[in-house]
Amino acid sequence: MKITIKSVAIRPPEPPNQQRVIELLEGASVADALTKFGLANPDAHVTLLNDEPVPVGERAKKTVISGDVLTVFPPIQGG
Repeated sequence: MKITIKSVAIRPPEPPNQQRVIELLEGASVADALTKFGLANPDAHVTLLNDEPVPVGERAKKTVISGDVLTVFPPIQGG
């Protein structure tokens, strides 16, 4: 199955493509998609599945289906 991953304001060395379609096995989770996308520390990123937030503790259980859109934001930094 194929899903789209959109990255917002994530700069190299993380994945440089702002939008990418990836192929996953049926039954794959949000955590599986983030791993395939190649983020160094996916738990630090804010993640939305079809515009709905997916908390870190739910990513391994939340499955994706073909056509889903996963949006990933970098951790908020500053002071």
